[in-house]
Amino acid sequence: MLSVFRSTGILTAMIVIGEAITGAQSPASLDVFWIFLHDGRVLSSQGEFAQVGDDLVFVVAQGRQDGEESHDLVTVPVALVNMERTVAYATALRAAKYGATRGESEYQTLTAGIARALTALQESDDRDRRLGIAQVARARLASWSENHFGYRAAELRQLVSLLDEVIVQLKAAAGVSHFSIDFVAQTAPEPAVTLRSAPTPAETVAMALTAASVTEVGVEKLALLRSARNVAATLPAAREGLLAEVERVLADETAVETAYRTLIRSALTRADLAVRQGRPAVIRQLILDVEARDAQLGHRRARDMARTVQRLWRESGLAVDQKAALDRWASIKGQLQAYDKRVQAVVRTWESDASTLSAVREGRRAGPASLDAAARRFAALDRTLKTLHPPEELREVHGLFQSALQLARQGLVIGQRLAVAANASLAANASSAITGAELLRDQGLADLAIALKPRRVR
Repeated sequence: MLSVFRSTGILTAMIVIGEAITGAQSPASLDVFWIFLHDGRVLSSQGEFAQVGDDLVFVVAQGRQDGEESHDLVTVPVALVNMERTVAYATALRAAKYGATRGESEYQTLTAGIARALTALQESDDRDRRLGIAQVARARLASWSENHFGYRAAELRQLVSLLDEVIVQLKAAAGVSHFSIDFVAQTAPEPAVTLRSAPTPAETVAMALTAASVTEVGVEKLALLRSARNVAATLPAAREGLLAEVERVLADETAVETAYRTLIRSALTRADLAVRQGRPAVIRQLILDVEARDAQLGHRRARDMARTVQRLWRESGLAVDQKAALDRWASIKGQLQAYDKRVQAVVRTWESDASTLSAVREGRRAGPASLDAAARRFAALDRTLKTLHPPEELREVHGLFQSALQLARQGLVIGQRLAVAANASLAANASSAITGAELLRDQGLADLAIALKPRRVR
């Protein structure tokens, strides 16, 4: 047991020494992340970046807090970014920030807990309990650095090694002759990355020019460049060349953006007209024209153009549907008009009995002769509708008119019975039948008016 206590004494001394060591000095900036491009250029990100699909999204800060300052969102294709180097730097920066803020206090909490555990180990006479305390302490030390940004990783590896020796001695004292211990502490190695200081205002402007050259989002280019111009204008006269470069690039990108906005707006307007006219061939030619114009402009808005071409292809599909609808309408136009002519004659006859129907609907007594005449006319109208054979487009409309006539006939039959003997219940039924019939007729007329025109996909 003396050897065990000697080892634990050494371990406790190591922890005390570790607590006395001051943390590494903080880098110049713990808020600036760096984005490394494959071509060797770098961009600064104010705060964490985020990968969204095939894009890296982050905030570009320009200028300084005591002068002109701006923050713009930027989207850069991941394909252009050296992600391995970028992520390694971000990991090192997070570790440094943790060490400069919560790292030391949380490390002190850990070592205090380990010290208490070792004290309990020395004071216990229970062999199994001593071994359990040592194993739990080792596991806690082995995993702590990995879960805390690699903070004090080298020191913790040494402490874990000492605990391994203690565990070996405890197991040997317990008479265990065959056992193995993982002597490799599972702690994250300290990142071998040199942290950078925050960029100067002039450097932020230069990097904004770089960001504007790699982002594929036009509005982001212009926002970056406008911010860069404002910042550059506040820099000393020695930076006038930088301001001139920003203004040159901004003027060029503004002209390009205007050209693309005009191209896209014109293409979509023409495509909309072609859809309404059912002319898919016009849109297919429009796609070729748009792609040719994009090539003349140097393919400078790849993302916007990809979305535009996709939309134009969708418009082409709608134009195909519209053409089919127009062709179908042209082929059945005569049938539609003939059906409308017959139905309008039916409606006119219906309206000739409006006073009789109104009397039944309102519960007023109607003359038997007018009721009988109306019943005969509606029976004839029903037979007329049954002889009609509307095209598929008018099947539902035809069904509405047939249902309307059947309800009207039902109301007239009840009205004939009421002319002989009054009955409040039957009068209500007759009124409902006539009301329903008129509603169905009006709905049929409204639907017929729509069906007489070509179907519109838009």
